[in-house]
Amino acid sequence: MAKKTKAPVIRDERAFHNMALVLMSLLAIYCVVPFLLMLSVSFSSEGSLTHGYKFWPEEFSTSAYSYLWKKRATIARAYGLTILVTVVGTAANLILTSLFAYPLSRKDFRYRNIFAFILFFTMLFNGGMTASYIVWTRLFHVKDTLWAYLLPGGLMGAMNVLMVRNYYNANIPYAIIEAARIDGANDMQIYTGIMVPLSKPVMTTVGLFAALGYWNNWTNGLYYVTNPKLYTIQVYLKKLMDSIQFLKTSDLATESAMLAAQSLPTESARMAIAIIAILPILLVYPAIQGELIKGMVVGGVKG
Repeated sequence: MAKKTKAPVIRDERAFHNMALVLMSLLAIYCVVPFLLMLSVSFSSEGSLTHGYKFWPEEFSTSAYSYLWKKRATIARAYGLTILVTVVGTAANLILTSLFAYPLSRKDFRYRNIFAFILFFTMLFNGGMTASYIVWTRLFHVKDTLWAYLLPGGLMGAMNVLMVRNYYNANIPYAIIEAARIDGANDMQIYTGIMVPLSKPVMTTVGLFAALGYWNNWTNGLYYVTNPKLYTIQVYLKKLMDSIQFLKTSDLATESAMLAAQSLPTESARMAIAIIAILPILLVYPAIQGELIKGMVVGGVKG
């Protein structure tokens, strides 16, 4: 009987594999096509875009990138600030997230339920933008400082804490912790010597999420930063796009400014700005893809 059922099972597995391969290929195309269109538009002349977007430039032009190249010094400074904020913020996020998740994973932690309640409370309730702005500007004085990019809404996320906690529970046997305690290790030694080294996949996942959040964050700059020297790349490029749009449409702009603005790229510049902003992420993601997938799959298991 076993021999008779083995072949149909294999055929079913192959059919499922082929179907999954087709579906994932279609999904990959669905994700890549908009990026290719964005790349094509960034290399199109502004005049040709009046006929609509196309996957191949109707009239090839590098005017958008030439315009951005003239501002390379300012863009380079904004890139530097963005990299600094992303690195520092991601490192702080990983440390705080793992430090919060570790005691929650310990069943012998007396105040485990209290801290879990605080964590879940932040997922359900929020003070709102107005209250947050008042707290961060009047109490913590983050306005026009780099702290404005790091602190508001960035240091730690409840879902990330739960993901790391689940990973600890599912993949690090409690017997290892007990053995370390018997050998005389304290909690900090257990955390740094056992938990952190064994949680590389989930920490890579959380780190990528945090890095993406810091890299793409422009709302904090919009709310808390008015000094142009403190603009990150996302904030600066948005301000640049708004300035071009203002010169082309506003009745308050002078005639000479409006005439000069007519030659500025708008649609192509918007796409070129998007390409510039997303390029570092495209370079980093393939290097950590394996750890990212492993961390998401295992960290999402109920612990």
